[in-house]
Amino acid sequence: MSSRDRGPLADAPMTNRIRQTANNRLGAVYSALYGFWSARHAAVTVGRQSGVGARRDAYSVILFESTTRSILTNDFTSTPDQLLDAMLAYRSSGGTNFSEALRAGGTVMEQHWSTERLVSSSSVSLWRLSLMIVSA
Repeated sequence: MSSRDRGPLADAPMTNRIRQTANNRLGAVYSALYGFWSARHAAVTVGRQSGVGARRDAYSVILFESTTRSILTNDFTSTPDQLLDAMLAYRSSGGTNFSEALRAGGTVMEQHWSTERLVSSSSVSLWRLSLMIVSA
């Protein structure tokens, strides 16, 4: 993820902040995550104004190289800026142990499983935990 063939989205709101520590592929991932989190935050904010409750999405971020690091686990309250700040503290250095990352992701999902976040839509069930596994 330290290769510089990709980078944060140009002219996106947090591009300059991301480029300071991750002007590479990892920065591109951070930029995409920030965009996702910002969109969800806006949707929840509009929902609150129309009487819908607090955010039900729980965010977990696991960075991995040869080992894994759980940066955030089951976070319901952080803003997109706070989530980004938590990730920007880490730099990429190499290695990609996908097996360990998937094991860590599975563990987080099992530890924080909640039927309250289970949403059924006809015959499709989705678990509303957004788990981000990012190769650092």
